[in-house]
Amino acid sequence: MPVVPNDDAHELSAMFKVPIDADGFFLEAHVKLRPVDFASDGIFMAGMAHYPKLLDETMIQAQAAAARAARILSRETLTAGGRVAVVDANKCTGCLTCVRICPFNVPKIRADLTGIGGIIGAAYIEAAVCQGCGSCASECPARAIQLMHYTDAQMIAKVGALLKPELIEVRR
Repeated sequence: MPVVPNDDAHELSAMFKVPIDADGFFLEAHVKLRPVDFASDGIFMAGMAHYPKLLDETMIQAQAAAARAARILSRETLTAGGRVAVVDANKCTGCLTCVRICPFNVPKIRADLTGIGGIIGAAYIEAAVCQGCGSCASECPARAIQLMHYTDAQMIAKVGALLKPELIEVRR
């Protein structure tokens, strides 16, 4: 009998926003560097959810996943990554583009925020949940969302510094 993934693997994948391969088994973040981690922080896998494997390999992988989870649980506080999207509510039109486009369902429209022109309701992104993919920032028609450390002003300054003629050394 062949080993096949559970029937609900696709449903679980959609619920936790984790990838699966063509056969329906879960994919790790990096095969060598993070073999029990998913790309989403704080979610780990082990055993037959990954791919068909022997019992001893399953036990080693389960111990590694438990150790990774224990490392997170042992901390008093958790820090979010620096690459997160931030909304300028004063520019937000409440168009819901960010809500629709985000693969992690992070942006929410909050009624207690006021958007451009006094519109009741503007987008809000919880930094601790944001994965920093930048989808919302690139799709926002009002340009109300910026990805921290990759804002438009920062990128223009970096490109400008790169292309300044007085900084380019010409060798003849």
